[in-house]
Amino acid sequence: MPFTQLTDFNTHYHQQGNGSIPVIFIHGNFGSWRHWTPSLENLPTDFIAYAPDLRGCGDSEAPSDGYDIQTLSEDILNLANNLKLDKFHLVGHSLGGAVAQELAGTSPERILSLTLVSPSPAEGLLSLKNISTANSAFSATNIFQFFDNIGLRRKIHSLSFKKTMPGLRKNKNYLDMIITDAIKMDMKAFDGFLKTLKTWNGVKHLSHFNFPVLIMRGDLDSVIPLQPLKNMCQHIKNCRFHTFKRIGHSPQLESAHDFNRLLFAFIQGNDIIVEPSTTSPSKKSGLLKSLVIKLKSIFRKFS
Repeated sequence: MPFTQLTDFNTHYHQQGNGSIPVIFIHGNFGSWRHWTPSLENLPTDFIAYAPDLRGCGDSEAPSDGYDIQTLSEDILNLANNLKLDKFHLVGHSLGGAVAQELAGTSPERILSLTLVSPSPAEGLLSLKNISTANSAFSATNIFQFFDNIGLRRKIHSLSFKKTMPGLRKNKNYLDMIITDAIKMDMKAFDGFLKTLKTWNGVKHLSHFNFPVLIMRGDLDSVIPLQPLKNMCQHIKNCRFHTFKRIGHSPQLESAHDFNRLLFAFIQGNDIIVEPSTTSPSKKSGLLKSLVIKLKSIFRKFS
């Protein structure tokens, strides 16, 4: 597995394919590049994909700081520069969705398309406001460290993933794989990610998205609420929204076949079936925009 030196640490990344369509996948909290395994293993032949481990995660090094959304987005941009990628498609999940939004908003000229999978919403995560990050005995970090010290970290991750990813409950192989990588996450990353998600806001970036955007979410997602993502789509010029039925927080793992079909078609610019656009207040105009998207796809096939 390759590594590359970024500003202050060595980052590990997985590379798949040798095509001409570059895609960067960004994992979420307690994640690693392996959260994209089903997509990477079924990559179209004309794609080339890169899936890094964020700082402090997976096999990447864990520097002393830099666990805020802005720095994480700079890490991804530096990775793209090291890989000599001028423009690329960007896919982000959960925390990685916030990182992707930050990167796409600050360097929109580099982005070909943006796919956000159960992303941290641009308006922030209100559910985290009451979680303590202070240096006290009952802070989230110290409680998590306590579970680690008494050997319950794997058990806690297992219970958490089964709750937030119900589609994986019967897939022991994938569960074991992502739990093992979750345990690798450095405590500095746990603390830093929690702090940055409590304060980050990316609403200002939405108006800079001048490329196609697809937001995907499972209807059983207990981590990311629906309405903030709908609000995001309303403020993005070219946004499509899709909901996976009976799926939780990680559609790319829980419903890999349907997820890949939708993602790859979107990146390739093909017609995709999604919910009517929410960028207009009226149902008719939303349906009209869906029709326009379909017609554009038909014309593209014959041009």
